[in-house]
Amino acid sequence: MKKLIGFLIVSSLISCKQEINCSYQVPVDKNDGLIVSTLEKHSLDIDAFEKVNKDICSGIYGHLHSVLVIHKNELVIEQYYNGWKRNQLHILASTTKSFSAIMTGIAIEQGKIKDENEKMLDLFPDYLSQSNDTLKEKITIKHLLTNTSGFEWDEVSLPVDDPNNMGYKMDKVDNLFKASIELPMETMPGTKYAYSGPNNIIIGEIIKASTGQNIAEFTEANLFKPLGISDYQWFSKNGIYDVGGGLMLKSRDIAKYGLLHLNKGKWNDKQIVSSEWMDEIFEPYIEIKHPLYSCCQWQMVKTEHGFNSWFIPGNGGQIINVVPDLDLVIVINADNRKIPKEKRKPLEFLIKDLTKIHPDLKN
Repeated sequence: MKKLIGFLIVSSLISCKQEINCSYQVPVDKNDGLIVSTLEKHSLDIDAFEKVNKDICSGIYGHLHSVLVIHKNELVIEQYYNGWKRNQLHILASTTKSFSAIMTGIAIEQGKIKDENEKMLDLFPDYLSQSNDTLKEKITIKHLLTNTSGFEWDEVSLPVDDPNNMGYKMDKVDNLFKASIELPMETMPGTKYAYSGPNNIIIGEIIKASTGQNIAEFTEANLFKPLGISDYQWFSKNGIYDVGGGLMLKSRDIAKYGLLHLNKGKWNDKQIVSSEWMDEIFEPYIEIKHPLYSCCQWQMVKTEHGFNSWFIPGNGGQIINVVPDLDLVIVINADNRKIPKEKRKPLEFLIKDLTKIHPDLKN
């Protein structure tokens, strides 16, 4: 009897392992605006991807949920892991910050915002009349978008769940906008990079003050509808939207958004936002740490292969990576918040490994 029980347990374990399929899955055509294809048709390195895929499944990179790759406007990789489903909404975390940049551009092109050099306090007369801070009066929309506003802010030196982390403290306030715009100043605007969620919360309120729509309404009408995105959630508190990290989308819709950036604002032959503004978003503004630069919420790194790579990261393992020289978009979603960095391989290496499947980099 014991032998029989042992045999059944072993058989069950083998069966469970067999159910975990880590092989390459051809993307599914969902008639959602994404054109699907295969690695083979694009001459991408299938063997190299299979190796990367096995590493992902073995947990080397932590607890991944999805990896999508678009090459030459076609979805060639769409893999889900750890029980994640295609139709689940995923938190973008700080990847949400990039929406403040593209929606500002749309508002400028509609004439709702004068330009990116408009002063922050000019849009909030009540705060301007109370202001006696000459540094704060110099903050422009461009400073907010490039994380060079000069606010006293430190969100990266402590763990995100540390009660002393400024981001953690901000999550506890009742009025996100008031707490953001009333932050004390530390440096002259435009001179120092400081990763800061409040910059984006202020941008969200600038869009509301300028357009009469909150960021969710304005984004749905001018970005999501043209992209065919209908399912999303956006966290708000007391009417103030968390543009610093509160958006949730499906992985495929995140891929569409990344593709829009690769194609300089064009979607299915329709220019949603001008190519000039998309160039503005990707233009390096200040060096963070060589060879890493801050753009309008996006960051740019000069790679060892000689091309530039733009990305926007989010807490837990959210990444959108755009490589124009390779006609490539990579989307990663994960939940590595509880996995210590020393127990997983950094996702930057996964980006590099996924990039290397490109035919131009095989050797």
